[in-house]
Amino acid sequence: MTTPAQSARMAIVIYSLAITGVLIVCLILAQPLGMRFDYGQEQNLRLIDIVLPTFFGYLGAASHFLFNANRGRDVDPQNVGMMRLLVHGPFLIFIAAVSALFLAHYLSHRPLATNEPRIDRMDFNSLSRYLSVCLGLLAATVSIISSYLFGAPPAKDEVGSGS
Repeated sequence: MTTPAQSARMAIVIYSLAITGVLIVCLILAQPLGMRFDYGQEQNLRLIDIVLPTFFGYLGAASHFLFNANRGRDVDPQNVGMMRLLVHGPFLIFIAAVSALFLAHYLSHRPLATNEPRIDRMDFNSLSRYLSVCLGLLAATVSIISSYLFGAPPAKDEVGSGS
């Protein structure tokens, strides 16, 4: 039977693999897809540099967990609902926000008809700044949770001390 902690670990791995794969493919195919990046400055690759280390960290922790005899912690039954929310919520918000961000970037660079109101183009610095804000949500939640789920459980002398 799968424990709630193990379900959370699986969710972190699945989200991390899916987001990593989608972002790598989309940013590599950005130019043919019509995204207006400066390819001379390798802006699409710079976005990969900004985003992927977060997900690689989660996947690295999970990989280490598989071969570590000192398995991660379980979650108290009364906290299972909150843990699920804190694992799934940030990933879902990240996916929605990054999708909206890339759509806004794309639409801000499309040619406008003469009767459409002028819109300011989203520059690369704004795009990368918004992307960093989206990553901040994951750092504030999922990074902390994954350190407990994939990290070593407390030492036996720490468990009874109440600290």
